[in-house]
Amino acid sequence: MIDVIIPATNKKEVEKVINHLISLGDFFGKIIIVDFDKSSPSMNFKQIEELNNHVDLSYIFVTEQAYFNKSIAINIGYELVVNEYVLICDADVLLDKAFFEIAFDVWTTNQFIECVFSPEFVIESDNGEVRKGPGICLLKSAHFKKVAGYSSDYLGWGMEDVDFLKRLEYIDVEPRKIAHAIHLSHSDEVRTRNYHCDSVSQMRLENRQLFSQKHESHNLYGTLFDDFKHVCREVCLC
Repeated sequence: MIDVIIPATNKKEVEKVINHLISLGDFFGKIIIVDFDKSSPSMNFKQIEELNNHVDLSYIFVTEQAYFNKSIAINIGYELVVNEYVLICDADVLLDKAFFEIAFDVWTTNQFIECVFSPEFVIESDNGEVRKGPGICLLKSAHFKKVAGYSSDYLGWGMEDVDFLKRLEYIDVEPRKIAHAIHLSHSDEVRTRNYHCDSVSQMRLENRQLFSQKHESHNLYGTLFDDFKHVCREVCLC
């Protein structure tokens, strides 16, 4: 089965995403939501309780962080992962059922194959624009741990997902593009409001520079274990 990690700070769309995953069938074990804003959570207790009737849902608040950090959210979510496979999914992305069917067909045919699946493309819901979707990853949980998860050195928006995929390549986990997803479109203001900077281009530039520095030396590891030790969090008891 698949455990799902969804970073979801100020993302009301996350309820729709969870209901969509539930509708796809019995692929999923746990769904783990990681939220940085306890004062204005992405879902309220009533919503969480209702969803818990249909799926094993855990809701974590990361505390004492000035800004949202997607890598920290994903790494902290991984602490609750118990199943063989893990899906990293954005809080505003609806994956096609074929994504999971194709992935499990590959793994069923050869359980020892080492690969990470991402959508071949993502479609914007408002205008049909097609783009890449490296931030959505389905892989074996053991591979996530082997590269120590994501790197929280990336601040703001961008490149943490590319860095993760690159480090998986260093351990011979092959990237594969399959099926598609729909992105529930929003403005750049929505994208940047939880970060230290309101410029997507500036954050992308800084993180690209960091990526280049890290991979000149083939840096293999993320910050999973440091984040486990140093990041304060609370599990919502709903």
